[in-house]
Amino acid sequence: MVIANILGILIFLFLLWKKLKEDYSYERIFNLATLILIGLLVGFLISKKVLPEFWFFLELIGVGIGFVIGVIKFKLNFFETFEGVVIGFLPLLTLFFLSDSIKNSSLSSFLAFWLSLICIFLFFLVDTYYRSFSWYKSGRVGFSGVFIAGLFFLIRALISIFFPDVISLSGNFEGYISGTLAFILFLLLFNLSRSEK
Repeated sequence: MVIANILGILIFLFLLWKKLKEDYSYERIFNLATLILIGLLVGFLISKKVLPEFWFFLELIGVGIGFVIGVIKFKLNFFETFEGVVIGFLPLLTLFFLSDSIKNSSLSSFLAFWLSLICIFLFFLVDTYYRSFSWYKSGRVGFSGVFIAGLFFLIRALISIFFPDVISLSGNFEGYISGTLAFILFLLLFNLSRSEK
């Protein structure tokens, strides 16, 4: 599990850098990544002490706080950076679910592994073709990240109905939390499609 997490963090750092390197210096990218990983760690530590069943969302809140602080402090484009964070964290989640499915012989974690892997594939597919979508006239960067994050949380909400024992699900609240996040992300995507470049 530790090796998978370390590998996932290294992949996160690489993909975030790769996504942002053309527009930002490596110092800004590294400082952003540091804030995000500190937020992840703080969320993890809080979840260990207070609400262990909500570890995923507490870590997500920590990542979100680190992300927002980094975007404001280093004057980064919100959507472009969000996209980098989304594609960076998907492999981390994928490796986490794979290692959990091996360690605990968990079918639900194995299915979550495949879901995360499919999201990675879809991200690159959508990122390649989103500018050709007739209904996405703005062509603004950020579509892929917001779409895949929205899809990820929508699928989490649906999975919580049928497989409530998946390791990262938060019991009875999962459908509401993930469904709300999916709705917010798709609303953000709708607004992004209508705004000017």
